[in-house]
Amino acid sequence: MGVNSMLTYFSENPENDLWRELLQFTYEANIKRYLQKNNKEIDEETVFCIAGSFLQAYEYYKSSKEANLQIAPLLLYYGSTNLLYGMTNLLNGKIVQIKNHGMVIDVSKTNGFIADTNIIFNSPDNGGIHLIAKSLGFLENLTEYGTWKLASFLDSIAEICHEYCVCYEKPCGQIAMIDVFNTPDGKVEKVYFDQNNKEKIMQLLLDVDGFSSSYLQPIEQSDILGHTYFVLWHKLNGKDISEISYSGQPYFRASHLQNSRKITIPTILNMYITLFALSSLCRYHPEKWSPFVLRDTTGERLLIEKFLFFARRMIPNIVLNKIVNSDVQYTSKKYEPNDTIKLVGEHQVQEMIKKEIDKRMEKEAIRKSKALFNDGGAK
Repeated sequence: MGVNSMLTYFSENPENDLWRELLQFTYEANIKRYLQKNNKEIDEETVFCIAGSFLQAYEYYKSSKEANLQIAPLLLYYGSTNLLYGMTNLLNGKIVQIKNHGMVIDVSKTNGFIADTNIIFNSPDNGGIHLIAKSLGFLENLTEYGTWKLASFLDSIAEICHEYCVCYEKPCGQIAMIDVFNTPDGKVEKVYFDQNNKEKIMQLLLDVDGFSSSYLQPIEQSDILGHTYFVLWHKLNGKDISEISYSGQPYFRASHLQNSRKITIPTILNMYITLFALSSLCRYHPEKWSPFVLRDTTGERLLIEKFLFFARRMIPNIVLNKIVNSDVQYTSKKYEPNDTIKLVGEHQVQEMIKKEIDKRMEKEAIRKSKALFNDGGAK
């Protein structure tokens, strides 16, 4: 995914420590150092713009934690916009000119669910979503893929895939979680299914970019408890095309078919687009949003609340990953030695080798002696 390495930090409060790292880019010296290291020109106006964007993002995020669902999506969208804008300018080394959001919503054809909200992309040259996407390495022109449903973006977020299927009564979505097992024959990957979604899970796997070139044909099996699953074996030179969820579990994400074309959108953009739609609903359509917040009877509110929790935690982390070009993880597990090893000197190594040779010679002598005795006995 364009990430070079993994950095793991001990933390008893990951969210606070994550923002402490991001807030390094509210200091002029740190911004200039980063720009210089990446061979970017240093412009005072750009430096102030980056610092202000990160500061505002932090305040919006802080406020969103205390706000209720009536305005929390709006605060998180503003916060994410500032954060991603600051990141975009930092990576480009200049102020990127954004004219509008690059997308609008249409609520005229909703059928009772918030997820029915339509999203239309526009302004590919100067719309915020498009310029941010380019800075993240996503170059598809979203305006060429027609009108989307909010459900399509919710459906592509692994952290809420179970709740999505339960809420909208879907046999499966666009996400297939992978269970990994280590066996004497190597690593085995499994994707579980039941008889209600077997065919859809198989189709989901085939719709994952690169699946057919990376994996052999899935094999259907079951365990002693009757749980059914597909066993997945990598081809000889097959690539690892899985992604990693917030919990650390790998998963596959199937592409969407829009305007007869397949497209797979990264998690951070799925989250950002979803935040835009939700914030637009609570800001410009309170006649729909307020009744949903106060009187939802479908369980969709629980899904949205869980989404907001993960968006608040994951978007800043993905931004930090992009800035430092590493996969930054926070863990509450304290440091432990990875392996128990014995450090030995040169003479000790020589002695160990001599003992091993003597042991093997002794075994060989015993083997020959037994063979000679057996031959003599046979005569």
